[in-house]
Amino acid sequence: MKDSPFLSVPGQKRVPLRTKVVWGLGGLADNFMFNTLTALGTLVYVNHFKLSPAFAGLALGTPRFLDAFIDIWIGNASDNFRSRFGRRRPFMLAGVIGCVGVMPLLWKLPWMETAANPWYANGPFLYIVILGTLLATFYTLFVVPYTALGFELTPDYDERTRVVRWRMYIGLLGSLAAGWLFRLAADDFWPDLGTGAFWVTIGVSGIVLVSGLVPVLGCREEPTASHQEKIRLGEAIRCTLSNRPFAILFFSYLAVIVALFSAQSIQPLILHHHVFEGDAVRLGNFQGWLMTMGMILSYASIGLIGWISMHSGKRNAMMTGLGFAFAGTALSFVAMDPRWPWMLFVSAFLAFLGFQGCWLMVDSMTADICDDDEFRSGRRREGMFSAAKGFALKAAQGLTFGVGGFLATLAGFDPATVESTGLDDLTAWKMKLALVGFQCAGLTLAMVILWTYPITRARAAETQRRLRAKTS
Repeated sequence: MKDSPFLSVPGQKRVPLRTKVVWGLGGLADNFMFNTLTALGTLVYVNHFKLSPAFAGLALGTPRFLDAFIDIWIGNASDNFRSRFGRRRPFMLAGVIGCVGVMPLLWKLPWMETAANPWYANGPFLYIVILGTLLATFYTLFVVPYTALGFELTPDYDERTRVVRWRMYIGLLGSLAAGWLFRLAADDFWPDLGTGAFWVTIGVSGIVLVSGLVPVLGCREEPTASHQEKIRLGEAIRCTLSNRPFAILFFSYLAVIVALFSAQSIQPLILHHHVFEGDAVRLGNFQGWLMTMGMILSYASIGLIGWISMHSGKRNAMMTGLGFAFAGTALSFVAMDPRWPWMLFVSAFLAFLGFQGCWLMVDSMTADICDDDEFRSGRRREGMFSAAKGFALKAAQGLTFGVGGFLATLAGFDPATVESTGLDDLTAWKMKLALVGFQCAGLTLAMVILWTYPITRARAAETQRRLRAKTS
């Protein structure tokens, strides 16, 4: 992991394009690590392995929820770590290699004869929980230090947005591909859906290995932060939570992703068994084209929300993105109907136009918060703030995977009944109401919280001035 001589030293105001691209390639690995199990998990485990939606949701959600707490430890550990390769890159290397080794094994479920047992004697359920926890841990080892490394690249308010854009420009290719993963796995070329998921994931693992190693081998780290005093985990958590701007951003972000991820265990079942009437190939084609449109609109969202940020501030930009997301989510209640499946593209158009710009703002705003924290604490703690953001992401995903699966079951979804007679209209309506109502409530709460966010362009510039004065 020798430093590349052609890359800039982090911390300068303008970041060379080469540096942005090298760091941004890690976003491709990030997207595949995170989205592959999301794209395939519910449909493969319920439709092929015949787990109940409740068990599948709980098995997929538990590892994320447990790993959310590991985020905090890894974030603080990377802030305190000292080696000749830097603070972040050794963790990133371990994460990439671990993810590549674990991902294909997710579709090799043993002891299927116990799939109807209670959870404590249910072999497939326990296997998914264990393998999923390993995958989530390795993902954290990569993504928390990787995100922190990006926060360190520049101190400039607007340049931070430009840097984060490159992670999203490149990472969105992974989101596009993830939209086609189920279609590839469900193709008639494979003897069954489980085999298709295994070999598709083998290909994904190769992409993760290459794109994850590029920032590990090609990026340099902030040379001065490695000499700062170490901080204990308890004190690090206290300092992080006591930062008011971060608390506002954290709870707003948490509300958004809880709303978004609530779709992961319910929406694929509604689409498959109601909108597309049990046709897996139609569903796979739809998901692929939807994600293709989503990638194009996400680039548009990055440009639009980024432009608003540079002209009107980051808070206003994120509020705009949330407004688009709310409109698209509300419209999806009407769009999820077998009579007019094309309307799903209309509702998704609005949602995609908002969501990606929100993620851009969250990372850019977190980098500004790191400066605010340094002025107060005297330490650079990008790892801890990256970990706290990861905690919100994974805790929300864990919660909503489980809650979504149970909501589907409570609404009357039963795999055996649906396989024999299809999904009746009343059950589909109940599932849609639970999904869309939950999502709209979360997005509304996020906008209310975010309205109080205090860091403006002027405040960020003043913080930078005071930091320079302290070190001069």
